[in-house]
Amino acid sequence: MSKLFDFDIDEDKSRQQADKLLTQYWRLKHVVISTSSLRSPSYSHTPKSFSGGNATEKRAIKTLEARQTLEYIDVALSKLTAINGELLKMQYLSAGKLTMAYICGELGITASSFKKHKKQALLEFAESYPSEGLLIFKEH
Repeated sequence: MSKLFDFDIDEDKSRQQADKLLTQYWRLKHVVISTSSLRSPSYSHTPKSFSGGNATEKRAIKTLEARQTLEYIDVALSKLTAINGELLKMQYLSAGKLTMAYICGELGITASSFKKHKKQALLEFAESYPSEGLLIFKEH
């Protein structure tokens, strides 16, 4: 890959951040789906003790953060080249764990080509992610 502009991106660390986030995909999805268990407050005449925090509010905030992150993941994936986007979706977003051999067969690529595409895809994803935190820059 030729570099027209060199922003001193630490490509390895950026890939690691992208991998770390994509690995969290199903946990984030679960947080968003489990919001159906958020209930309106129930009222009763018996006194209730308070722990000093608002668990429902914290849970709602976590749910909103998870939903936003899932939207950012979708946005970033939509900006990738076709094969790289498909590779990451199959690798991280599939309901079942797909093997590298299966993914290679579906995409019509070899194992060595898979590794090259995945490396490029994770970097593309980090660059396309619409929020801070995935692109890591080298320190001077």
